[in-house]
Amino acid sequence: MIFRYYFLKEGNRVYDKSELITFLKANPYIRLEDEGMIKKAIYHNPNLKLDATFVFNNKSIIERIERLNPKYLDLNIYVEIPVLTNTYKVNRIIDIIQEICFRFDFAVYNEYFEDVSKFDRSLLVSVFNLVKKAYKKRYEDEFVAYSKINPDLLDNIYAFLDNKAQIETETDLKALNYVFLRENDTRNAYTCLDLTFDQGFLIPPACKLARYIKDGKYVVISYEELIKKIGKYCKNVTNLSSLNVLAVEDKYVRKINKVLTKTNFDKVIVPLSEVELDQILDL
Repeated sequence: MIFRYYFLKEGNRVYDKSELITFLKANPYIRLEDEGMIKKAIYHNPNLKLDATFVFNNKSIIERIERLNPKYLDLNIYVEIPVLTNTYKVNRIIDIIQEICFRFDFAVYNEYFEDVSKFDRSLLVSVFNLVKKAYKKRYEDEFVAYSKINPDLLDNIYAFLDNKAQIETETDLKALNYVFLRENDTRNAYTCLDLTFDQGFLIPPACKLARYIKDGKYVVISYEELIKKIGKYCKNVTNLSSLNVLAVEDKYVRKINKVLTKTNFDKVIVPLSEVELDQILDL
């Protein structure tokens, strides 16, 4: 299912289309495509696995447009987002919508609004989440294939991935990878830290589990138990306190490897399967 935000303008349909196209083209995640009379600005962010499409149509597709406030005129421009998109990612598209509205004096509409509205982030987010929850209730069977993680943890994961390149540049350290493990009998998934390193590294936030190779096999343990053993070798990245990113310097790598070799951690024995991040939802 596709969710749409429509752009309208009060009083007239006059705006600088070339300036809007230039604004969209400047985004490194957007490419332009033409499909006959329809122009599309396709957004793809591989870091977040986020996709959306800004569509310039040659006609209105708003249903029952006559019931809307007549002072607003449809510009035949809208944004399409898959309804099964996590809220953090939706907010990144809403960031773009916000700038468009402020630059070009546009208003926004969706079928679940009472009427056309000036930009209001809380309204845009709440209506999207309302539709997503309704979709889940109606198509519950479809959600069995998707895993779930606590929304706050998922927001922290995406916030880190969104800023990962900058964080690595500022600290001159590479971040360890996330692995996502799902309980085989439920939709519950857990963020697992992949302990593969040969030099100093960053520990990303929101981890619940950790795994490493011992005797040729993966061992999955509690992240909390791991930090009790290696926490003295970690330090907070001070300018990222809100994300709780930890840094380990090169000089401590051998000591941490020794901890992993010598410590008999309690192993997680619940059957788990690896899943992709884009198969995890916040509901």
